[in-house]
Amino acid sequence: MLIADGLATHRISLAAALDRAFYDVIVTGSGAEALRAMRRERPDLVIASTALPDLDPTRFCARAQALAGGGDMPLILLGGALTRPERLALLAAGADDVLSAPVDRSLLLAGLRNRLRARAADAELTLRDDTRLALGLAEAAGAAIQSPARVALIEISAEHGIPPMLERLRSLVPDRIELLAASEALRATASPPEAFIIVETGNQPHGGLALLTQLRASPSARNAALLYVGCASRPRQAAAALDLGADDVLMGALDPDELALRLPRQIARKRNRDRQRANLRDGAQAALIDPLTGLYNRRYALPHVARLLERATERSRGFALLLADLDHFKQVNDRFGHAAGDVVLREVARRLNSILRPSDLVARIGGEEFLVTLPDATAETAHAVAQRLRASVAARRFALPGTPTRLPVTLSIGLALSGSGAAPGADALLERADRALYAAKDAGRDRVMAWADPHDTTCRAVGAAR
Repeated sequence: MLIADGLATHRISLAAALDRAFYDVIVTGSGAEALRAMRRERPDLVIASTALPDLDPTRFCARAQALAGGGDMPLILLGGALTRPERLALLAAGADDVLSAPVDRSLLLAGLRNRLRARAADAELTLRDDTRLALGLAEAAGAAIQSPARVALIEISAEHGIPPMLERLRSLVPDRIELLAASEALRATASPPEAFIIVETGNQPHGGLALLTQLRASPSARNAALLYVGCASRPRQAAAALDLGADDVLMGALDPDELALRLPRQIARKRNRDRQRANLRDGAQAALIDPLTGLYNRRYALPHVARLLERATERSRGFALLLADLDHFKQVNDRFGHAAGDVVLREVARRLNSILRPSDLVARIGGEEFLVTLPDATAETAHAVAQRLRASVAARRFALPGTPTRLPVTLSIGLALSGSGAAPGADALLERADRALYAAKDAGRDRVMAWADPHDTTCRAVGAAR
């Protein structure tokens, strides 16, 4: 963390306070010295005086922003009795916050904690996003056209003439600003607001804090941008709001002009985080889903088998595992091409899925090999389901693109069952199903072969009648 202040007493006092809060501090006495240190040390956060001896604060903000290079290096300015136009000018120049003297230390430290947490969270999401780009799991995002956001403004009690200020705010930002009661804000909707502005008014000194806490815990609103407008006489309340999850705080009366500077930053950050979270979900899906068939892949299916087998053992329930393989599939690719083979695989996946229960799982674990799990299955039901799966593939020929050919396709299935007692491990059960599958192939294909006894250590497979 970097401090820039021309007055030695201010530097020493602030550095001591930050040292007691366990921050590593770099101390500088001028704007030029601070900029050199920023370039050299890349601090996590900068605290600068508005009265630097060599640079006016607006120029310092601009140069600090240029050094950050689009990155996130929060800048907090500490000043004397700043006028409202001076504060607004510094916020417009890029300062994250401007605090006037005397600065409440609890509010300052809460602001530092808040911005450092936000910076760390953003950096983690960005790192994961960069990793996905490096692995080829995503494309770099271009500049998107931003649509207006839905913003809810909530005053805890209607006593401070909010409507005129609301109209002023609407004239300054493109977003859709609506006045909501606290009870309406907590009501889950299909399209919740992207940002909430909580105005602490009335005789409930902690009503806004309670609402803020509830919004942060709400599944529909927890990722929204939360801005808290606190009373100037209660800085510790504003500090509590930051520690409870507010993204930004404003002190004093609701100022539409200041909100118009702060709100777009928080909406942009919220949308960037949403995009990065979506990228992470897409990356996880890409890692676990077979892109051709939409089924789970081997990476997901094998740990899933282990979990299901463990649960079946704990509950003394049966569990069946099927391995299915298309017969002579190589001939399909060789004769009709891989595009035709892909059509067959997708249709086989669709037919298998249509037979199974929601609790069952079918996954593609190889080129033309599928795995099916049947929890809570007896030997009889497992045999019956396996035969239905086999019949669903063999019953109707497959239409191929660009040709009138209707291709017959068959499926061989190996079945292994863990009994209701002590079960084999997942690897052993997979091996039994695999051997049963090979037995089905050796017996002529287009059939189901099952392990004769789930507790038998020998490899005896028996065929089920077609």
